[in-house]
Order: sequence, then structure tokens, then C-alpha cells
Amino acid sequence: MGSFRVLILTFLMFVFTCAAAAQDAAKYYEENCASCHSIGGGYLAGPDLKDVTKRADRKWLIDFMRDPETKAADPYAAKMIAQAEGVLMPGYPDLTDARAEQLLVYIEQQSGATPAEAAPAMAAFTPAEIAEGRQIFLGAVHLGRGGAACIACHQAAGLPTRGGKLGPDLSRAYDRFGQERGLTAWLKSPPTPVMRSIYHDKQLNESEVRSLVAFFHETQETAEQFNEAPVRAVQLGGIGASLVGALVIGFVFRDRSSGRRRKLTTRRDDQ
Repeated sequence: MGSFRVLILTFLMFVFTCAAAAQDAAKYYEENCASCHSIGGGYLAGPDLKDVTKRADRKWLIDFMRDPETKAADPYAAKMIAQAEGVLMPGYPDLTDARAEQLLVYIEQQSGATPAEAAPAMAAFTPAEIAEGRQIFLGAVHLGRGGAACIACHQAAGLPTRGGKLGPDLSRAYDRFGQERGLTAWLKSPPTPVMRSIYHDKQLNESEVRSLVAFFHETQETAEQFNEAPVRAVQLGGIGASLVGALVIGFVFRDRSSGRRRKLTTRRDDQ
């Protein structure tokens, strides 16, 4: 009877340990991975992690999570980096073997889970939301939890003033981070070390996130217009320069051609 009780207690401890590990892995994933990756939901700022353990072995994946730069030359990693427009995910050097294994097990479990219903499409952004997002970015409207204004470290197209250069230009953040869904997740839980340290206890609220996503959606369109305008200007300028060049050449050689015709005519008359 005593051995049976020990067996039951051992089994319960194992169950509770597994449950705690699963909860820990889920929490870690939400805090560090979900802003850039989905599991079966498609590409966000980074690749979909569904069945990722079938695409690469566990040691490779753990090494990549700890220090992505060591694997940057591998064909699989190079493909992911190219898809992310050259952006390399931050490494997690403090990730232990146990935590990494729990994370991979969690991803495997979620990969086999029944897909959740697709989230409803977000409503169209209103002019008021876009304006609010612009003011938040510029720092004219202070964040509810006291976070720093985006412009302190970032720039974006179409603004009346230039921002800082500590962080990347966010003109194309809307597409780069997976549009509404990916960018919303990224703003709620930024995965980069610098952003995590700045907003660790100053997370954006739902309204602030929504307004910033609306602003970045408009900024994306502005950036595309700015890129197309110079191309058109160069094309038109090239055509104009060609026409001017043709006119100049025609004018310069006009007299020469006329002179040659006069000489030929004179020779024929003399003959």
C-alpha cells in the first residue's frame, strides 16, 4: 500500500511538473516569440514556426535561438533572412537547454493543435486614428504608461521633423512586421533587447497600439509614393535630356551638313 502511494505521488509530481513547464514555455513564447512568429498562422515579421522541428534538427534550432549570427551563412537561415529583408532576429544567449527544449516541445504541441478560427479582419483605420498615431509617434501625445516617444529613436516618412537614428527607419514597418496582425503583436510585446528594456513596465495599451498601426499603415503608403516619385523624375529627366541632346546635335551638325551639300553642288556645277 505504501509503495502504491509513493507511485501515485510520483506520478502527480510528474504531471504537475509537466504542466508547469508547459505554462512556462507558453508564457516565454508569448513574451519573446509571438510578436514575430505564429504557429500555423502564417508569416508575420518572421517565419511561421509550425512544424519547425521537422525543418531543422533541435540542436541547430537551439543554437540559432541563442546566437542567430553563427548560422547566418547556412542555406536555411539565409533564406529566412532574405525573406525578412536582411533583418536578423535578436539572439537569446541566456536561453538554457531545458528552457529551449520546453519551447520546442510547446511549438510541436501547438503545431498539431486544431487551427483556431481566423481572427476577424480589422476595421478600416479612421483619419482620427491615423492622426492620433502620428501624434504618439512624434511625442505630442504622451503614452498612458509613460513610455518614450517613437521619434526619440526612429524616423518615418512624411513627418515634419527628423527623428533619432538609434533604431531603424520605420517607414515600412507596416509590411516588415506582418501588417495589422504582426505589427499589433510586435507593438504589444517588442522582442528586441532595447525595446524590451524601454517598455518592460510601460507597455502600450490597446488604443495606442491601434493608433500606431494606423499611422504606420499610412506611412507605408507615403514611403512608396516617395520611392516612385524619384523613379518617374529620373525617367522623365532622361527622356528630356535625350531630346535636348538630339536638338543640340542637330543644330551643331546642321551647318556642316549644309556646307558639304554646297561643296558637292559646286563641284557638280564646275564639271
